[in-house]
Amino acid sequence: MPAQRLLTYAEYLSMTDKYAKAIQYLLTAKGDEDTAATAAYQARLTRDQLVAFAAVDEYKITADLDDAVGAVVTAIERESDLVSYFANFNSSVLGHLAQDLNTWLTIGALRVHHYWRRGGNSSIQAANVFPPVTALGSFVVSGAGAGTYTDGAVVDTTLYGGAQVQLEVTGNPIGAANITATVSCVHASGTLEDIVGVIPLGSIVGAKVALGDAADRVVNVTNIAITGGTAADAFKVQTMEDRTI
Repeated sequence: MPAQRLLTYAEYLSMTDKYAKAIQYLLTAKGDEDTAATAAYQARLTRDQLVAFAAVDEYKITADLDDAVGAVVTAIERESDLVSYFANFNSSVLGHLAQDLNTWLTIGALRVHHYWRRGGNSSIQAANVFPPVTALGSFVVSGAGAGTYTDGAVVDTTLYGGAQVQLEVTGNPIGAANITATVSCVHASGTLEDIVGVIPLGSIVGAKVALGDAADRVVNVTNIAITGGTAADAFKVQTMEDRTI
C-alpha cells in the first residue's frame, strides 16, 4: 500500500463544520419542554396528559407511568447523548493527524465551531474553540460624546477561547454624526486593550463594524467611551464567529 497522507486542517474543519450544522439542527429539534414545535415539548404534552388523570380508577395508570413519561422528557432534552453519535469518528480521525487532536489544533492555530465541541467532541480544549456570538456590552448615546454604557455577558472561557469583536447598530439608524467608539477589552490572556472603531453616520439598524483583527481573543468588555454621535443612537459590542456554517 502506498504511504498514506495525513488529514489536512481544511479537511478536518470542513468535516466538523458539517457535523456542527447537524448538531445545531438536532439541538433545535430536541428543544426544551417549554418551547413549542420541539420534541421535548411534545414529550411534555404526554406527561401533562398523564398528570391530568384524576379519577379514582386512573390512579394506578398515573403511578405506573409517571416516572416513565418524565424520563422521556429528560432524555430528549439531554445534550450529552449527542457525543455518542460521533464517537467512532473522533477515535478514527486520531490516526490521521500524527499527534493529539488538541496539540494539532493549537499548532495549526485554527479553531473548531462551538457546536462541534458542544455536541460532537467535548474533549477539545476551550482555546481551540471559537465562541457563539456573545453580546459583551451596549451603549446608548445621550448627546455628542456622551451616553450610558451597560455591561453585557462574558465569554465562558471554560468552553471557548475569545474572539474578534464588532459593533452592531441597535434601536434606531445612526443620526447625523459618526460615532467613534473606544471599547475597553479584556483578552483571554488577561491583557487589557482599548480597541477603536467608527460607526458611520446614517448606518442602519443591524449594520456592523468589525474592530481589531481576526487574531484577537476578547472575552470581556469593561467600558465604552465615544466621541460624536447623536442622542438616541445605540449600539452593542459582540464577539464574531470565526466562520459561518
